[in-house]
Amino acid sequence: MSTHRAPRARKLTEVIATAQNVARFSSTKAVEILAPLTAKDAASRLPTLIREGVEGLAETLATARAGAGGGLFGRSFIYAVVLPTVLFWLYACFWQSERYVAETRLTVRAQHEKKTGTDAASMISKFTGGGADASSQDAFIILNYVKSRAIVADLGGRDYMERKFSRAGVDYFSRLGRNANAEEVWKYWLSHISASVDTLSGILTIHADAFWPKDALDVARDIVRLSEQLVNKITLRNRNDALSRAELEVTLSRHMLADAREKTLQFRNKNILIDPGSRATSIGELMGKLTLERIDIVNALSTFSSSLDNDAPSQRLQRSRLAAIDHQLGELKKKLADTGAADTVSAQIASYERLKLDEQFAEKLYSIAQTSYHRARQELAKQQLYLITVVEPTLPESATYPKVTVNTLLLFCGLLVAWAAISLIFASIEDHMV
Repeated sequence: MSTHRAPRARKLTEVIATAQNVARFSSTKAVEILAPLTAKDAASRLPTLIREGVEGLAETLATARAGAGGGLFGRSFIYAVVLPTVLFWLYACFWQSERYVAETRLTVRAQHEKKTGTDAASMISKFTGGGADASSQDAFIILNYVKSRAIVADLGGRDYMERKFSRAGVDYFSRLGRNANAEEVWKYWLSHISASVDTLSGILTIHADAFWPKDALDVARDIVRLSEQLVNKITLRNRNDALSRAELEVTLSRHMLADAREKTLQFRNKNILIDPGSRATSIGELMGKLTLERIDIVNALSTFSSSLDNDAPSQRLQRSRLAAIDHQLGELKKKLADTGAADTVSAQIASYERLKLDEQFAEKLYSIAQTSYHRARQELAKQQLYLITVVEPTLPESATYPKVTVNTLLLFCGLLVAWAAISLIFASIEDHMV
């Protein structure tokens, strides 16, 4: 018995391997033939390709029936490949709801665009698609928003989705299920939305499909509207943040200026003078007058020293005046500058100059903060980001989906390859069991 079944099993293995190769070749060849054709031409060629593929397998099927229980082998092909393909084709042709696609193209532009670099690195980055500019980054923000749960919630959540995708007339397998949770609604949204960004131009292309042309147009327009609201929200937040920071800087600089002036006032009250510099000037003028008077006294003493005695009253008076002037000059010099005293004019001038420098610095900061604040208020009235609709969504006139011909062909080829592979596995198992 084993001598009789072993050759049959090996023969079956070879037959299934041949069937698998034929299936792969048929699917690849069919895709190459149908890819450049229109939907109408592909539909006319599909029956011929399926018939050729089936006829190409007829010989291997006949051999399999003769050598290894051909009835079971043929029935498996019919049930696993032909019947699902026919059922899917009938579903796609007579039951599956048509889907209409509305397209829109958007881009985001800033108020002040940066100039594009002209060096070699910038040119290479541009041609290779690297180094996306600010507009591309802003477009990616819109892209992530369109594919997020947030836009579904902003549209109205499950109620909105049910109004657009659960109407009467939509087939059971295509419609959004009733009482779907948030996760299911979001996944269903992603199945009806496609979006991509061109990094060179920064243009965001969005395709929205629905089961009625008006619904597809409404969904596309709602996406544009919510995207524009998002851009305006980002712009408003940036402007408010800039104004808040400028206002905070003004407040801080105002407090700093007030503290510096308060310290200057305390210094003046403590030293009972307005400006140490004016005091130093008055002391210098007084020292100059005393010095001139001292010079006159010294000259007089020198002049009358030869004619008058040193004990003469006039001479004693002149020497007393000279001693008094020297004492006054010494005291004035100590008031003006003395390393051992802290209340000298030089020390007061040093402290006062530090206080005035702090006050001037605070005044400068306050002036800059005020300028920034006024500029921020001016920018508050300007639009920093703009959502530009490059292509307005229009009402679709014909259905884009389902693609009956292509989908049926792909299903047939996929089932054919899977059936051949599984049959080969069973044949190999039978071969090893013998």
